[in-house]
Amino acid sequence: MKRHLSWLAGLCLVAVSGCAAGRETPAPLPMGQITATRTHPTPTGHPARDILLAQQFDLGGGAGGPFGCRDDLRLITHDRPADHPLVWVTSSREPLAGGSDEVRVVLGESSVLCLYGFPDDKPVTVTVKAGGRTYTTTVKPVAELGSDQGGDLFNGRPIEVQNLGDGVLQSGYTQFLPPDPAREAIARAGRLELTARSGDSRSTNEVPLRWEKKGAATDAEWEHSHRIAVYGYPAGAHVPIGLYRVQRDQGGKEHAVLERRVGDVVMPAFRVAAFTVPEEVFRVVGAEHAEGPAYRCLAVPGVTDCVT
Repeated sequence: MKRHLSWLAGLCLVAVSGCAAGRETPAPLPMGQITATRTHPTPTGHPARDILLAQQFDLGGGAGGPFGCRDDLRLITHDRPADHPLVWVTSSREPLAGGSDEVRVVLGESSVLCLYGFPDDKPVTVTVKAGGRTYTTTVKPVAELGSDQGGDLFNGRPIEVQNLGDGVLQSGYTQFLPPDPAREAIARAGRLELTARSGDSRSTNEVPLRWEKKGAATDAEWEHSHRIAVYGYPAGAHVPIGLYRVQRDQGGKEHAVLERRVGDVVMPAFRVAAFTVPEEVFRVVGAEHAEGPAYRCLAVPGVTDCVT
């Protein structure tokens, strides 16, 4: 799960051995008991550089604006009726540098699956090709989207879509973070290749992949893999992962303080790296819940999300 952050204060790269903790939380473990996991990059020719952890920050809001398939359809067709079926995935969209705009999927961001011109009363299948592998899932039209958005393009579970009218079907919002090996293949290709079929209706589309934001998120099967994905930083950059202690003041405001650096990754050319959280740290993060007066989370530099 993610929690939104806004960075404050100065930056430091040193590993902090610990900070004052309440009695409800065990003392930080010595660094000597933690094994950092590194991801070695494909040579890029760019000089490696270290990125700095924030020493302290306050939690705050940072949700993006609304987006959806209707807005994209107008963009794709230039406000003209489409004369053939369409399939695409779209993420929270902001104008690119220079004011240009496009339909695109952003790694780690909230995204939806969009279909246009397909029947809402017949089976629809969507296929993704990545790195020589094919991932196929069914699309299930529903009158109203349920609370469980567990289906995605890569786990084989049906994806619910809602009829928005005018031939537009839209899924619920999910985080676009494919599992490996699909993630690496898509990141290397820089695009998401989709095909949708239903009877005689068929559409193939390649949606550009973008790294507009940096971040980290729990990997698939986080409870078993203990892995997080770090993405969006420049190739060759050394990106540290920090363990932060979060406490609430009487007004309900949350403050996070860096306890220590638990490891780092080196960003490969395709700008997505996996980090295996040490067992000792996973137990500390996994055992505590955000509903209490204090908890711990993992964070990477310069982003607005915290992994718990």
